[in-house]
Amino acid sequence: MSPKVLTEGTLIFWFHSFDARHEERASVHVGKGTQDDFNDAKIWLEPEIEVARPGRTLKRHELGQALRVIEENREYLLEAWHGYKRKAG
Repeated sequence: MSPKVLTEGTLIFWFHSFDARHEERASVHVGKGTQDDFNDAKIWLEPEIEVARPGRTLKRHELGQALRVIEENREYLLEAWHGYKRKAG
């Protein structure tokens, strides 16, 4: 299961269960309206916020908006990621 952890307008921020089980680096996926691993953006949360994959769902300005939301909520997202990773492990 890949839980939604945050919403902002039409943007949905969610963790991918595969990432939690197989990656050490925290990340969040971002889409519009639905969670679509194939098309959504993937953003690294550490060591710095960085676009891992821009995806196909978001327009450039929406990706910029998503990055601002992530920056504003980074601590919350990191705490939620590590908690989810412990459960998924």
